[in-house]
Amino acid sequence: MEKMNLEMIRGDTLSFAFEVEYDEALQKLDSAYFTCKENFDDDAPIFKKSLGHGITLAKQEDGKLYYVVRVAPEDTESVEPGLYYYDLQIGINGDVFSILIGSLKIHSDVTIGVN
Repeated sequence: MEKMNLEMIRGDTLSFAFEVEYDEALQKLDSAYFTCKENFDDDAPIFKKSLGHGITLAKQEDGKLYYVVRVAPEDTESVEPGLYYYDLQIGINGDVFSILIGSLKIHSDVTIGVN
């Protein structure tokens, strides 16, 4: 597990990649979730991304699978600026691993609706 704090502008796109090593059987992930909450014990998330819905397999090379997490503008456009918490959890072969945790700071947007 790695701790990494993230920052973004409300209503912008946040995108980042993570890698998973695989063996000769080329086992892909069974599940992946990037969940953001205001408080750790909240029932409802601010937003949640899952495999095939915001988390996609980008490429595979050199014994690694590269996945991309994409938080879309509509996921945060109505979120109050502030400090939130997230984790990135993956499932493979019946096992579950929380591979990334941290805070997500959402900043106010200066440019709103300017084309």
